[in-house]
Amino acid sequence: MAYSDPAFVVEVVDGYPLGKLQVPLVQVADWLNFLATPHYRAEIVMAEQGGDRLSIYFAASEGLYTYLQTRLHAQPQLAA
Repeated sequence: MAYSDPAFVVEVVDGYPLGKLQVPLVQVADWLNFLATPHYRAEIVMAEQGGDRLSIYFAASEGLYTYLQTRLHAQPQLAA
């Protein structure tokens, strides 16, 4: 995974799971639009900037957490 790729983990804060999505600053608008769609209904809790990346903390369904873990942690398929 390159540093410019988004990264996702679920962190437990005060007993509640929160998604933590770290994205390059140039991708922030796209990711906020994705999370805020009525289909996913993620509740943005906070965001913090570190260098050229933004960490977005949000509450969402277990299904969205699983989807992001699967999509962002998938290994690229090598062509045969």
